[in-house]
Amino acid sequence: MQPSPLRTTAKSADTRAAIVRGALQALEAHGIANTTTRKIASEAGVRLATLHYHFDSKDTLLLAVLDALVAELTQILRAETQATECLDDRIAGLVRAAWRYAEQTAAKQIVQFELTLYALRTRGATWLAERQYGDYVRVYGDLLASGAGVTLSAPRAQTLARFVLASIDGMILQSLAGLSACDAKQGVEALIVAAQARARALSAEP
Repeated sequence: MQPSPLRTTAKSADTRAAIVRGALQALEAHGIANTTTRKIASEAGVRLATLHYHFDSKDTLLLAVLDALVAELTQILRAETQATECLDDRIAGLVRAAWRYAEQTAAKQIVQFELTLYALRTRGATWLAERQYGDYVRVYGDLLASGAGVTLSAPRAQTLARFVLASIDGMILQSLAGLSACDAKQGVEALIVAAQARARALSAEP
C-alpha cells in the first residue's frame, strides 16, 4: 500500500528538500539497513520531530528520495537528447549520457539497487520497486518515442526502453563489481548498436 501524500506547502519546501538530501547522504553512507530517521535528521540538520512532521513514514521519505533521483537523471538525459532528431543519434546520446551519470554516481547507484531490494523484501512495499522501474521506463520511453527516419509508438518505445534500461543496469552491477573502464566502454558501444538494431526491428513490425 502506498503511503499517504506528502505534506506540501511553499513554506516547507526548503526543509523537505534538505531532508531528502539528508536521506540520500545517509543512505549512501550507511546503506538502507542501517539508515534510521535519526541519522537522516542529523544529516539534514533538522530535528527528528521536524522530519516526522514532513514525512509520516519511512516509505514516504524513500519515495521522495526516489523521485529526486529520477528527476535528476531525467534532467540530464533530456539535456543530452532534446536537440537530437535522428533516432540512432538519440539512442547513442541517451545510452552514453546514462552511462556517464552511472559512472559519476556510483554511491547513488548502490542506493537505487538497495531501494529495489528493500521494496521487494518488505511486506507492502513492492509498489516502490514498481514505481522505481516504471518511472525509468517512462523517462527512457519518452525520449525514444520518435526520431527522423524511425518512429516508434509509445508501447514499442517502452519495449526499447526496457531493453536499454536492463542492459545499463547489468553493466552498472558489473562495474560496481570491478568491470574495467575499457570493457565498460566497449559494452556501452555494443549496447548502442544493439539498441539501434532493435529500434529498426520494432519500427518494421506490423
